[in-house]
This record gives sequence, structure tokens and C-alpha cells, in this order.
Amino acid sequence: MLTASSQPHRTHGRILVVDDEHQMLAVTKAILNAHGMEVVATDCGAQALQLFQESLQTPDRFSVVVLDLTMPGGLSGFEVMEQLHKVDPDLCVIACSGFFQEDARDLCQAIGFTDVLQKPYTLEHLVATVRRGLAKDRATHDTPA
Repeated sequence: MLTASSQPHRTHGRILVVDDEHQMLAVTKAILNAHGMEVVATDCGAQALQLFQESLQTPDRFSVVVLDLTMPGGLSGFEVMEQLHKVDPDLCVIACSGFFQEDARDLCQAIGFTDVLQKPYTLEHLVATVRRGLAKDRATHDTPA
């Protein structure tokens, strides 16, 4: 039984995880949940766009999107990121793939991704990367008027 002192610390901001690999999606969601993050997961780029649009109508908008780049049969991660940035150019979108080449990090950041996660990633790398995205989101959206 969790006591107040043993409950995970809730992190400010919701995370949207998009990956067509169901096992990867489940593991990523479980890891982030275990670290106090609120996570919504989907295996489809079109559904990710719909979920993001719906979140804008609530106080619980998504702060960070972890986005698989290669999702056969639908929108690619690049297409999803482009659509997300049309709605919110400051949104933290983390590219995730197992097919990165040496210069991929610079290329992804040059086209608008906040950060890069190469599969397979460690629990520590996933959590640290998402926390950096959350910190960037807070710095961008929580500034005093």
C-alpha cells in the first residue's frame, strides 16, 4: 500500500507517447507513470493529432510528445511533428527511433524536434529526456505576463 511519502512525485505536465510498437508503447507509458508523469499513449499519428487538439480545449494540455518517427501505414512522425508545430510551435516533441544515423540528432533538432531518443533506450535516458522537455515547456508556458 502506498503511503503519502511513498507515492511518486507528480510531475507538472501531461505526456503524449506515440509509437506503433505496442510493447514499446506499454513499456514507455509504464516507466513514465512510475516516475510520476501522466501519460496518454496511442499507436497512430492521426489519433495523436486528434488527442492533442482535444487537449488544447482543457487545462490539461500535453506538454511533451514522445514521437516514433517510423509508423508504417499512416502518418510518419515527421508529418505528425509538422502538424503539431502548426498548432503550437513551442511544443516539445521528442523524436524516437531505432534507425538513427550519426548526424540524426542535429538533423532532427534542425527541423523542430526538441530532443532525440534512440531505441532501445534506457529507463534513465527516457526519464531524463522527458524531464528536460517538461522543464522547457514550463520555461516557455509558465512565464509571468
